[in-house]
Amino acid sequence: MKRFVLLGAAAAVGLVTACTSPFKSEVKTYRHPASTDELITGSRKVLADIGNPQVFNAKTCASFVNKVTDYLYYLPADHFLPKNATEVEQLKSIGPEVMDTVFQIRVALHDKLQEFESRNELSKECILEMREGFQYARFSEEYLLDWLYTNKVFTFKKTPIMVNEKPHTWTNPKFSGFELKSGDVLLIRGKSYVSAMIARISDEEGNFSHLAVVGEDKAGKKYIVEALIQYGVIVTPLEKWRQAEDARVALYRQPDEVLAKKAARFMYDHAKGALDRKKGIRYDFAMNDDDYSDLFCSEVIRMAYDKASGGQFIVPKYRSTVSKFKNTDYPRSLGVTKTSLFSPYDIEVDPRFDFVAEYRFMPLLRQVRMQDAVMQSVYGWMIDKDYTFHWAPQHSVKAYFAKMVRQFGVAKDTLPKYMPVDSIKTNVQFEAVATLLEKNIYEKEKEFYQKKGYLPSFQDMLAINEAYRVADCKKHQEYRKQPMTVDNKPLPDESKFHWFFYNKRKKCE
Repeated sequence: MKRFVLLGAAAAVGLVTACTSPFKSEVKTYRHPASTDELITGSRKVLADIGNPQVFNAKTCASFVNKVTDYLYYLPADHFLPKNATEVEQLKSIGPEVMDTVFQIRVALHDKLQEFESRNELSKECILEMREGFQYARFSEEYLLDWLYTNKVFTFKKTPIMVNEKPHTWTNPKFSGFELKSGDVLLIRGKSYVSAMIARISDEEGNFSHLAVVGEDKAGKKYIVEALIQYGVIVTPLEKWRQAEDARVALYRQPDEVLAKKAARFMYDHAKGALDRKKGIRYDFAMNDDDYSDLFCSEVIRMAYDKASGGQFIVPKYRSTVSKFKNTDYPRSLGVTKTSLFSPYDIEVDPRFDFVAEYRFMPLLRQVRMQDAVMQSVYGWMIDKDYTFHWAPQHSVKAYFAKMVRQFGVAKDTLPKYMPVDSIKTNVQFEAVATLLEKNIYEKEKEFYQKKGYLPSFQDMLAINEAYRVADCKKHQEYRKQPMTVDNKPLPDESKFHWFFYNKRKKCE
């Protein structure tokens, strides 16, 4: 699977060019300078191609989307960004329509997913490429959205989650004027590094880290039922929950309203009953959805529809795998031992659910993009460069201290008493590295913007992280070569993380 790359507002025309330039050797050269006009003509063309069964069908699905993402992978970040004042005004003018059209490309792809499934033509290769297509299109939308926001084309105000208006929410035209219904599934991206870790833990990476379901009580009142690490399964009145701040929330709906309502009623009764008995339902750190005694976020959805259907409707249709960390203790150190998971974003390629709408909270999008870039780098170093965490005494103190104070009722809002200490240790380790990388990206982003006039792409952020890793590694190597001064006094180790996160070869390449 290709590395997760954000390539700016280039998605639309890139899709079109990809269909005529499928080879990577061709992609690296461009026939003519990019034009902002091409964004709208290109996006319209690719949307039409997806709707044309002679061009896009079950047999061509994987190759079509793969050509798209291959092309986008190699494009420079600024290829379609305006180069002069005239193009700036053009992009301001056409930007909202490009946003609409690229969103409609995602809607059309999901419709095709359902169509191919209904004819029993949906292949694993098509599903995998669809996942990438959704990711690339979404990141491109958000990069363009950021540009339009910076250039004051769009303004943002704090609104409830899933308010049905732009630029906060883009809606599938089939569900214009939608309201949240019982049994609706909400796919969410949180703002913590734990969220970033979950969003990228599987081989099939995604943009999301959490799932929740709209529950319903006997009186018909709606609630959000979800499993959170710090609390276990909780129940929140719908309108109160909608006041929260999450970077993005996508809405998926089961078309069978009777089944959806049964799932909503079952999950509300099950969760509320446990809370009323003062027992609650613990968070499932093992992410084992074969056992409903404890529940993680995705497992809430699985149990709701499993029990409501008498075992006839099991979610998801297509699961994620976890095999990329073969030579490390991760994710076993988190407590995850299964090689097949219900990752939250698996709902995105479950053709039995309709894609209704997607909400974004602009102030958090930049933060989660950086978190994704940080986690992509850390995971990449673990997989490609054999990096691993070497447990340091100060981390042990932090983890065990956190466990101890939690047992005495402290830190109730951050971790449960039963959270395994190894899980705490792993979170401490990741956060130690991630915080350093994120701080560096924020600093470099300012320099990047001042120099180039646009924000760094995902690819640019990965390069920033890599340069930081190499520099930090070299600092640690220098310390190891000469740990003492001429006065036989210890020198300080100026490296920030290589004293506890490195490969066994201790190489910087």
